[in-house]
Amino acid sequence: MKITLILLFLSLLSKNVFALSFERVETLNFQFGTWLENYDQVRASASDETNGFELIPYISTSLNIRLPHDLSLIPELGWVIQRTEEEVSKNIFFLRSDIAYDVNDWIKLKLGTSFVITSISGNGGEETLNNGNSTETYYIPEERSNAYNQTFDLGVEFFKKEHGLNLQSLIYAWNESEQRMYTITLSYIYKLDFKELF
Repeated sequence: MKITLILLFLSLLSKNVFALSFERVETLNFQFGTWLENYDQVRASASDETNGFELIPYISTSLNIRLPHDLSLIPELGWVIQRTEEEVSKNIFFLRSDIAYDVNDWIKLKLGTSFVITSISGNGGEETLNNGNSTETYYIPEERSNAYNQTFDLGVEFFKKEHGLNLQSLIYAWNESEQRMYTITLSYIYKLDFKELF
């Protein structure tokens, strides 16, 4: 299903996308912001509160490649800064590809997909935690474990000259309502004119 979705997405792109040249690259973008993983979907306390806004920093770089009809292709490579909690380290890397539509001189709507790699490692062991009216044993990994996910992404970018603000959602298991999860990113973008760099 995921491969079909990717092939469908690629087939929707015009043949001009595959004939890209450096002349079509408008900007080199640098981004930093916060990564709100599984926003409002994970139990965060014994009183049944779910996770809310938290500062989980990430950085990324992308290109803005001009396409016909007020469209652009935005490939992006990013890293969520490593976090370590209770002897477990977590790294997230992502490769995103968006098609953006320029609504006007300061708003872009984005539609795309991301390939997300989540890497977890620890010292091993187990921990017993409350789980509703009972307890459950959770195991701490003793070696690196990776998870690979393909997401469906929606976003909006507000920009003025070289500055921008991006709000993006990554939807995991978008076609399976019981397993669907959301990650939201909020970031600042700084754009450099690509032609001035070379």
